Amino acid sequence: MLIEEKFTVKSPVDKLWDSLLDPAIIGSCIPGCEKVEPINDKAYDSIIKAKVGFITVRFKVRTVIEEMILHQLIRTVGEGSEMRNLGFFRQKTRINFNALSEDETELSYQSEISIVGKLATFGDRILRAKAREVGKEFADAVKKRLE
Repeated sequence: MLIEEKFTVKSPVDKLWDSLLDPAIIGSCIPGCEKVEPINDKAYDSIIKAKVGFITVRFKVRTVIEEMILHQLIRTVGEGSEMRNLGFFRQKTRINFNALSEDETELSYQSEISIVGKLATFGDRILRAKAREVGKEFADAVKKRLE
């Protein structure tokens, strides 16, 4: 499943860059994120809670930064399992930064997500709807935190 989003933040590109690399800040912007624990400067573990349909799930997730081009691009990979063994997922995400002016930055991302297990039985349409909802909440949280 491919999820894409683009939004503008009233923040200089360097401030937005630094904020998205700070586990405490990014964790506070991810809907349902209960905990973020840095492993090193390019990896962190997190616990993320979400409601999918009528089921509430909690994932333990490891995210690793694979590539960075200063103030332009961050590529991550991650995987996690639902803590009650309801499913497993993998994701690859590309985040692009585009400085529109000294104090405004366009942020766009693409996430390729694959889900297996009982959660996958919800079907693509329900999971896509949930992903769009989470994407909007993330964008709103980033704007609120940084603007």
